[in-house]
Amino acid sequence: MNTAGSGDRVIEAAVWDAPVMRDALRQRDIRAVFVLLRRHGISQRRIAALTGQSQSEVSDIAKGRQVMAYDVLARIADGLGCPRGLMGLAYSPDTEVSAALTAGPVAAREVDTMPDRREFLGVAAKAAVGAALSVGDLALLATPAHATPTPARVGASEVESLRALTRALWVQEKQRGGGVVRDAVIAQLGWARQLLQATHTDQIGQQLYAALADLLSLAGWASHDVGLSGAALRYLGQSMAAASEINDPLRTTLALEQVARVYLRQDQPCEAVKVAQLAQVAAARTDIGQAHALVASTAARAHAEQGHLLAALGALNSANAALESAGGVLPEPRGFDAAALASETGRVLSIAARHDRTHAVRAVDTLTTYTATTDPLRVKRRAISTAQLAAVHFRAGNPDEAVTAARVALDLAASIRSQRLGNYLNEVRLEALRHPRHADAAELAHAVTTYRA
Repeated sequence: MNTAGSGDRVIEAAVWDAPVMRDALRQRDIRAVFVLLRRHGISQRRIAALTGQSQSEVSDIAKGRQVMAYDVLARIADGLGCPRGLMGLAYSPDTEVSAALTAGPVAAREVDTMPDRREFLGVAAKAAVGAALSVGDLALLATPAHATPTPARVGASEVESLRALTRALWVQEKQRGGGVVRDAVIAQLGWARQLLQATHTDQIGQQLYAALADLLSLAGWASHDVGLSGAALRYLGQSMAAASEINDPLRTTLALEQVARVYLRQDQPCEAVKVAQLAQVAAARTDIGQAHALVASTAARAHAEQGHLLAALGALNSANAALESAGGVLPEPRGFDAAALASETGRVLSIAARHDRTHAVRAVDTLTTYTATTDPLRVKRRAISTAQLAAVHFRAGNPDEAVTAARVALDLAASIRSQRLGNYLNEVRLEALRHPRHADAAELAHAVTTYRA
């Protein structure tokens, strides 16, 4: 956050989240941005001081002068503390991780001011007759984004509330996809960071860092699920940073394993193997068998993508051995049990079948067994595995079984917002197009196209 003395008004991060502000930033309509900031009580003098412009320049822009130069746009974004990405500007090296862990003091609660009576009634009159509202009208209606005041002292109840909400959001992600929860997770991050800045004991501080690491991990995974790989890596990096603050190897392991999956989705299996090896180093500092199994299964997928099938099968054996060990378990809803490993095994074998068709039969058997389960928590996992079952059926020469499985996957996908699931279904579509004389396959390809649209 930007401050210039204790008496100056802080531009809170939530200001940039308002839909009307987002629209103005996306269009690089700096005039509208300045008007909206004025509605939040940010003076032209303050804007000028933050952006390094003269007050007359700010005034000219507020009166309609366009800002086109990239360097000026970047300076305005950086000065105001607005994420450059909201204006489609490239990021320079920044201090996101540091900001996540050492955010500045939370601004004091601001006065709830009434909108100008005449202007407000003018907007109401337009709405009554069905007239379109202008940007200025919407700016008048924009709700100033004040941070919810934090408790004077943070204790166990606040930590448990944060944990409970994070668990609930994880459940929603696993059931309905990252697209459903991502915005809520990112909004909750602001609250978690505020709690860290409040007064608390060292023990509560440790618990807060752990909760923040979990929430950042979810933000990264939800970003990955909707196709925002860059954001995913940044959030996961912040999760590792939070875990390192309290020397928590388990949370470091989980974040690294997720990073490996992001690289896998980016078709970079070599990088995924390297990160999985780092995750194994971190996991060696824990006695959680499920963590070791999870990392080994991800390493198996990376090896399979490279065509190193013996290494992939060896990693799966390691994952099975880790689950059979007497080690502890991961907390739900992030547990990795025998059913989850069966799903991952089926995925690895389906990848292997692309290199060697002899693995197709075992892939079909493994995925068929897993997809017959009805775990209400892992609906998205079951949908992805069912899509993979359909694809491997096509590759094995079983188009009828493939179409049946794909229809089930599409039914499951109807309530899920996940680009990753859409990508797996697209693989099914491509396989279906290899069977142009199969009427149901052609119909299926069209249905997947419609779903992805």
